[in-house]
Amino acid sequence: MSSNKFFFIFKDSILESDKANLNVVSLRNPATRNETKYLIRRTRDASNLYELNCFNEQHRSWFINESVCSNGKIFLPTPVDPLFLVLPYLVEKCSERAIPLEQILIDDSFPASANLTDVLVPSRMSLLADEKRAGNILAFKYNETKTLEWLVAKCHRLSKAVGKQEGPAARSLNYIKEEKENETEEDEKGALHTALDIISDYLSLDFGRKLATALGFPEDENISKKRKSIVDLESAVVKKIKKEDIHETTPVKLPAGEKKVSAKAKALAKAASGSKSISSFFKK
Repeated sequence: MSSNKFFFIFKDSILESDKANLNVVSLRNPATRNETKYLIRRTRDASNLYELNCFNEQHRSWFINESVCSNGKIFLPTPVDPLFLVLPYLVEKCSERAIPLEQILIDDSFPASANLTDVLVPSRMSLLADEKRAGNILAFKYNETKTLEWLVAKCHRLSKAVGKQEGPAARSLNYIKEEKENETEEDEKGALHTALDIISDYLSLDFGRKLATALGFPEDENISKKRKSIVDLESAVVKKIKKEDIHETTPVKLPAGEKKVSAKAKALAKAASGSKSISSFFKK
């Protein structure tokens, strides 16, 4: 049995080239700033970034050829815009001055962050920052107005895709349209709010609120509640693990409770008082 193997589900387009190089790297999550696994696909023509979505259930294994993989997780790579990962570094380092991209992405705790230069087209940095040139050096200074405009446009494009999607959400949306034909504006607002929730998963809590306000959802509590629920869930998991560890290493003896004696048992005990045990007749 092997635990060093991992089960991935890839789209054909990711594996269509025999010369594609796939690397799993650890990068900062743009929303939580915690360690998260990503996949970088490199070919001769371009490089792409994918986030690794993990589906995990207990008591699951995989049969791979003639071996058993005890790691029952499923990893599903999906494309992610590298600008989301660059944005926190821009806000942190480039709010007051312009810095070259290579220096922006220096992170001693996550050295693989330098690989983002391979998957990011430099010209797209103008969506988040102002360009400053000095000879052959190209530097960037963070621009919040540009960033919000980019995020707002992204939300509107995503909301259109949400409205066209297949499945329960789309059927529910179509049902609403049939029942309330005159409320298309509310439908569009709902789709836009769904897009906001999706995009906010890649933003800090503060920036998520700014985006909500820019989209016309001021003081949107759903973002903070959603983020808080994630934090509470992670905290609960950690507490559960610690609790299990304590129980495994330090057994706790619980005091035995007093046994309740029924009236029938008390009567039998009283009747038997003063009588000898049957085993006493066989003693010498």
